Amino acid sequence: MPPPKPPDTYQRDREHELMDALGLPDFETEEACHKRQQRMVRAFQRAGAPGRLTRGLMSCTADVCGLRNRCRDGCHHGQRNLRAMLIPQADELLRGQTGPLLALTLVHPLWEVPYEEGPEAISIPAVKQLVKRRFTRLAAHIETHPMAVGAFEVCLNRDLAGTKTWAGQVHLIVTGATRHELHAALAVGARYILPPYAKPLVVEEVSNTARQQAYALKRFAEQRIAYIAKNGRQARNHKPLDAADQRRFDRWLYELSIGERVFLFGCKRLNGHLVGVAQ
Repeated sequence: MPPPKPPDTYQRDREHELMDALGLPDFETEEACHKRQQRMVRAFQRAGAPGRLTRGLMSCTADVCGLRNRCRDGCHHGQRNLRAMLIPQADELLRGQTGPLLALTLVHPLWEVPYEEGPEAISIPAVKQLVKRRFTRLAAHIETHPMAVGAFEVCLNRDLAGTKTWAGQVHLIVTGATRHELHAALAVGARYILPPYAKPLVVEEVSNTARQQAYALKRFAEQRIAYIAKNGRQARNHKPLDAADQRRFDRWLYELSIGERVFLFGCKRLNGHLVGVAQ
């Protein structure tokens, strides 16, 4: 996916108005984005990261790519521009289709790797291939044309024994298929042994398409710490990553091209616009 074109002042004003109209008045500001970028770069510098990495990211702004138009997924400015472009386009395209709008989260055992291997051990092409194959099979067996927009993300899980693993998941906003059809097409097979508390596939109704899309396209990770709740069941506390894990996560994102984690089915980017495609 090519890097999003930086907006000018007029475009940024319209962007703010559009996000507000979509129910996202709290969409991240350029100032907040700049602070996160500088904080990330300083963390890289303290860890002894190469100067070529820190110099480029330090000079990035909302309008200027310090990486010479080779935008990376780890750049907060590039990520913000990408989301500001995709969220309203996906909202308009998906709401224009027939059928219910559903938010889908898929977690697969194949997307969990030992902590020491890092998130880079999870193959994004393999993730996309698996999900695309399931959607292609779904499209061949129903009369409607499913469409999905979302992204792959990772989190850091810690179980009751204290063992940590990096785990991937896919968040999608889907139209053109029912909840039952999605469960039938995307359910994790019985050959995978899952713990009793696991929920590998969750499908819910969408109340605000743009807000759900913003969540699906977010740029952050968290650690999820297992504990036993009062009802005797396992639950998880959601906490920010520790400093060292945050650096590793950010460095992994830097190795990815901007938009590399984005997943599209039934649509594509054409000349800067999200359009439907024949299936």
